[in-house]
Amino acid sequence: MDKNRDLLINFILNIVSISREDASEIANSFHPLRLKKGELLVVQNQTSDDYFYLQQGLMRTFLYDLKGNEITTDFFTENNVVFEVTSFFNRIPSEANIQAVTDCFGFRISYQELNGLFHNRVAFRDFGRAILVKEFISSKKRNYGMINRTAEQRYQDLLSSKPKILQYSPLKYVASYLGITDSTLSRLRKKL
Repeated sequence: MDKNRDLLINFILNIVSISREDASEIANSFHPLRLKKGELLVVQNQTSDDYFYLQQGLMRTFLYDLKGNEITTDFFTENNVVFEVTSFFNRIPSEANIQAVTDCFGFRISYQELNGLFHNRVAFRDFGRAILVKEFISSKKRNYGMINRTAEQRYQDLLSSKPKILQYSPLKYVASYLGITDSTLSRLRKKL
């Protein structure tokens, strides 16, 4: 078994308690995918068909505000599942884009293949449920943080929880993600 697929198996085993054999069979349903820096995994106004395990690299979700400005709404670091949940599951055009901030490598599975796993493997249902719960909690925490945390607190949270974002992402992406201007972010970085 190749090293990359073995990392995917270990990721699955860390999410849900199943046998290594089941995790291996699930992992074998995924296909390797490389994305170059700047390449889009999900394109706005197209229906997403990618459920992607990000093994190496950094990705972001972004959309455009009413003035046409790019707003980064999420970042994905290594060892995470990346997908546009609304478009993927409801089979509707995506409102957002998902882009590789750096060169990325991972494994993808299509909507049809994922549904086959859901229907044929109880272990995968548990895995899928665990991923959705994790993403829901993360989204809630971010939404609440935008309301009840200062810009400095949000920056410090990002610095401690996902330092790779600050290391590899352009500052304009980080600023829009934090809901602040580039100049405010520069001041925060100097202060801290």
